[in-house]
Amino acid sequence: MVERIKYIFSDEFLSSGHHPLGSHLRATLLRDGERHGSVPLSIIAAFDAKINSGCKVINPSVDQDPILAMSYVMKAAAKLTDYIVVSPHVASLRRKNPYPPAIVEALDTHGESIKVEAVYIQCATSGEEVVDPVILDISSGRYYLDVIAEKLGLKDGSQLIISRTFGKTPSGFECRVYSAIPKLNPSDKSSKAYGKRPADEEDQSSHFKTPWNAKASSACGQDIHGDAIVAAVGYSWRSNDIEHDDVTLKSFYRICCGMSPNGIYKFSRQALIAATLPFSFTTKSNWRGPLPREMLSIFCRQQQLAEPVFTISTSPVKPLSETLRSFKKLKDSESNDGNNQCVNEYAGSDDSFNHYNSKDEEELPVLESGYRCGVKILSKSLQDLVLDCSPGSFYEKESHAIQNAALKALTWFGSLFDDLDADPEQPRCYTKGELNWMFTRNVMIKGKFPSSKRYEEPAYDESKTMDMDRKPKRVQTIPNGSLVSISYSVSVEVEADFWGRTGKCLRELIESNEEIEFEVGVGSMNPHLESVVTQMSVGQYACFITNMPAEGLVLADANDTARTRSLLSKLAAGLEYNVHLLGVKGPTEKRVESVFFKPQLSKQRVGYAVKLIKESSAASTLVDFGCGSGSLLESLLEVPTSLQTIVGVDISEKALARAAKMVDSKLNKGACNLKTIRLYDGSILEFDSRLHGIDIATCLEVIERMEEDEAFQFGKTVLTLSRPKLLIVSTPNYEYNKILHKSSLYHSKDKSISQRSKFRSHEHKFEWTRAQFNHWASKLAKSHNYSVEFSGVGGSGNVDPGFASQIAVFKRKSFTEVKKVSTQPYKVIWEWTRAQGDKKN
Repeated sequence: MVERIKYIFSDEFLSSGHHPLGSHLRATLLRDGERHGSVPLSIIAAFDAKINSGCKVINPSVDQDPILAMSYVMKAAAKLTDYIVVSPHVASLRRKNPYPPAIVEALDTHGESIKVEAVYIQCATSGEEVVDPVILDISSGRYYLDVIAEKLGLKDGSQLIISRTFGKTPSGFECRVYSAIPKLNPSDKSSKAYGKRPADEEDQSSHFKTPWNAKASSACGQDIHGDAIVAAVGYSWRSNDIEHDDVTLKSFYRICCGMSPNGIYKFSRQALIAATLPFSFTTKSNWRGPLPREMLSIFCRQQQLAEPVFTISTSPVKPLSETLRSFKKLKDSESNDGNNQCVNEYAGSDDSFNHYNSKDEEELPVLESGYRCGVKILSKSLQDLVLDCSPGSFYEKESHAIQNAALKALTWFGSLFDDLDADPEQPRCYTKGELNWMFTRNVMIKGKFPSSKRYEEPAYDESKTMDMDRKPKRVQTIPNGSLVSISYSVSVEVEADFWGRTGKCLRELIESNEEIEFEVGVGSMNPHLESVVTQMSVGQYACFITNMPAEGLVLADANDTARTRSLLSKLAAGLEYNVHLLGVKGPTEKRVESVFFKPQLSKQRVGYAVKLIKESSAASTLVDFGCGSGSLLESLLEVPTSLQTIVGVDISEKALARAAKMVDSKLNKGACNLKTIRLYDGSILEFDSRLHGIDIATCLEVIERMEEDEAFQFGKTVLTLSRPKLLIVSTPNYEYNKILHKSSLYHSKDKSISQRSKFRSHEHKFEWTRAQFNHWASKLAKSHNYSVEFSGVGGSGNVDPGFASQIAVFKRKSFTEVKKVSTQPYKVIWEWTRAQGDKKN
């Protein structure tokens, strides 16, 4: 460091290139009097990378303590008594012998005068800091640090401390915080007091004469004391001229907002007021914005933290026999509509995130095996542990475990920042009861508008205002897990006492979105907005008022910052929302099952089929009609059976491609007794003579995706031509939907919603009651010399409404030879044969 400082003050360095520190040196040589050639210590510590690296070698904590770095620079310079003049009382260095006149005369002194907009943060001894715009008038030949110092009431730039860079203006210029070097109280001369954030107010007053500036410190991530200025001005490697950009109030608040996890998510959705960081990750398809893991990496880079380290652990998966036994242990209360928990609770399986579960409802089953992920975050310089987050919940997918661990870490970090949500009094984690209370207490519906009306901001009609004393009841019509699409606008509204002479309300548009999509039930929108939207119908409009959020968030989002700030200085009534519900896509069948049943209903169906297959010890061939991505085939590759050949048939080439990839990965791991595996592309309504005389056929949750007459055709084709010894067919029990969908939540007048809630999936063409399914299966069995038994999974067959998924097991009574029809409409997509060991695509 001694050698580097000596080089910085050499003739060679002054006359070479466009080093930012060289530009500072040239600017100080244009000063007059005793300040001529004096370079502030803070400049050397902040702008020379080699000096900064040397300081970090001595003490890595200099990243958080710029005063500590300045002290190291001063100590190194003190060893150059013959070359450098150290001025501790003014915190600056200058060369002892003047520079040659030729070098000084060659300096460019023809800089232009500039005016730069910056932000002045006035420190408050009590209450919140005051933020105001300020103009830095930097005339030609003046050192810009001296101008900033004068604005702060200081003698010159040597009394400034300069933060590290943070945030960027809209034009991409980095910002820094400039403040006075804090002075110690006479009672505390310890240098260790510098740069350390006081633990409390008493500790703060005992160390420094000036109070801690919370807003400035939060912005740059370093401790700032006293008043501060945030500016985007300085020298760069590109030229010797000053580069600058305006830091407006709006850009400052946007930078501050973007430093928090909540703000990162808000900006990604382009909805600073409406959006909030979700508290649960459900599926990638429903997530909007950057994934939690990506956001956590962005946050760590912003805060000078090391990249997060994720650790995956797994618990032993339950044996199949134990899983099958657990079917009998499912509570009969699952079938009781009066006491059953609602399937529409989609807040995630982690107890700490399951905030939507009503307190008077039973807890959802919790996954006891699968993937669990922890995340550790260390400081970048010291490698000290900052956060060790180890959620206790298991997830079926490794990616879901990682994303939820990242989200939990983001939520924890978010608690360290100012609340940016739309109501500072609202609970961040809320139950349905709290959501209802929030609606009745804080939301005032000002009117509803017909779906035929073109969307525009409706005029205020006092006659339509709902009296809050009536306590409107919130009735949720859109289930959690749904994807909702809305357009909205948000305006600041001022109380009637401040209305103009025209009698019109003062309001300013803050935020609008022509279309935004979000998932209901995970906290991705502020609860006021969600509480209203989830009781609307598609095409409906609503106007309502909520409490004011934090002022900084409004100013960060406002188009006209000055006017908005003026309105906020008056008695603001709150935020006025105008919302149009554009569309709703209900939760998928798989989503419903995964939340309501543990194990998932799909796994229970597969487990039931595998149990019957294992009991059929003489069976050697199996065909899965409508195999999809191969969930049954995957299970058959994991358990020992008597099967020699398995075949999958499906009409979707994409699903078959996924099935082939899965089977291939399983085969590479070995432990398979099968000789042949084939995947066919074809319609299960058609017969392929290669499938005649098979031992077992399965068709799990497939027939409901075709028309009812086609379901009869499928049964006739399989039982007449394929003639399996055993046929297992499952389909949803329509009677169970009243439990899954809580149909009482829907308005009967809303045909679109009632139609959506009729079946478990929009892909289903029909769903049968138990009586209808029994009629279909019994008629087929009688016509084709089969017996049939009925069972199911999910719920209980002894209590209404029966099993969630009903199953018919057909058993062939006797084999009657029929005339063999030679036809092969199926196309082989993938095939594996053990004898040849080949794989064909």
